Amino acid sequence: MPDRDTPDRETPDREITVRDLPGREVPGRGRFGSELDVRLARSRTALLDSIEQPPLARIRDRAATRRRRRHTAGVAGGAALLSLAAAATMALQPWAPDGTAPVPPPVAEAPPGGPVYSGAGITVNGLDTSPVTHVPGTIADVEFVDPDHGYLLARCGPAEPCPANLARTSDGGASWEHSELPAGSTGRQDLELAAFPGGRLLVSHADGAYASADEGRSWREVGSGTGTGRVTAVRGDLLRAGPGGGRCDLDVQVWQPESPRAGVPATRPQLDVCWVAPAAGADGAWWVGGFRNGHAAVAMTRDRGAHWRTVDLPGSTPPGGTVEVASLGSQAYAAVLGADRRLLALHHSADGGRTFTRSLAGSAGSGLPDGLSGALVPLLDGRLLVPGTDRQLYLSVDDGVTFQRAGGNLPPLARLERTVAGYVGYDLFGSGWAAYSADGATWRKLQII
Repeated sequence: MPDRDTPDRETPDREITVRDLPGREVPGRGRFGSELDVRLARSRTALLDSIEQPPLARIRDRAATRRRRRHTAGVAGGAALLSLAAAATMALQPWAPDGTAPVPPPVAEAPPGGPVYSGAGITVNGLDTSPVTHVPGTIADVEFVDPDHGYLLARCGPAEPCPANLARTSDGGASWEHSELPAGSTGRQDLELAAFPGGRLLVSHADGAYASADEGRSWREVGSGTGTGRVTAVRGDLLRAGPGGGRCDLDVQVWQPESPRAGVPATRPQLDVCWVAPAAGADGAWWVGGFRNGHAAVAMTRDRGAHWRTVDLPGSTPPGGTVEVASLGSQAYAAVLGADRRLLALHHSADGGRTFTRSLAGSAGSGLPDGLSGALVPLLDGRLLVPGTDRQLYLSVDDGVTFQRAGGNLPPLARLERTVAGYVGYDLFGSGWAAYSADGATWRKLQII
């Protein structure tokens, strides 16, 4: 008969389990040595519990940044690969300036020590530890011409004794400096910012405009232009909605760095214009929306108004409102909105806007609130992001048929707007803050208020 303290070599070791902490199980082998296993298991548990877990979300973002930088550097090594990459990015990148072959910007890294707000794959990186710039007035307009360079217009109310201010950033909104516009801007609420390449800016108003060639450090007054003569728009010019005719009493105008409302394009779209996109897409397509023969319609130009292609939206005959478009690569969406921005219909295109099919009629049963408060945002992963009039963000994974609230701890916001190089969110938390994103998925709260 074997000794009680000697393992039985004819009997296989029995699997036992030592329970150390709730939910943790440590396996031990055999009767002999189980006490040592217990001690080792407890030591291992204590060691693991004492190790601070790394910030996995931040590590993933930084890893993505490095991968994209390595990818960009690798593409630069060969002419064939460069051509392929340029074609792909032109189809996908929402931050590309009109008519250029862009290089992907780095993914925004989480600010060190700052809060991170997220939900459904949407991330807003909060303020970091660097100083916050305080600018007189209230943030009214933000324009980014690339992921680093942006401009912000702050207006004072009629009762406030301060001119408007223009702030500038060269590091994606981490730091800012600002300067005043001329005294005539004091109390004006009709100021509109337009940003052109090379640091050229226009701040327009009903009676004229202020122009700057040095990123808003100095200004001079210029005339407003008539907006009626034919103008051949060139690279860097902007298209804007201006007074015209038809159902919405608007037309397409050309804005130039030295002259807002410089004229109208060589040809006009074949519809009553109600809305003009604030920027061209990555492929150079500039969209307008409106109505034709009583039906909602959209039009697109790739040569700044020399030629247009107009497409009717099936089944949409609203009594009023507007039509707004967003596109990314081959995907395009057109929202038919009432006068109060109530969603009347949403249409989707999978062929770059050549044809549209209706995804939904109205917001009932879609998961959306009654109205939309700003731009549609097609994401690189194929989803559609939209802001609701309830100050919440919503996402669709089925081309706009149904939506779900993004949720998480994302901040409420007043609206989203398209800019030349991405998107801007306004009035985060209802406290006047703004945020910028190059792709609609990763946002940075701007260090200015």
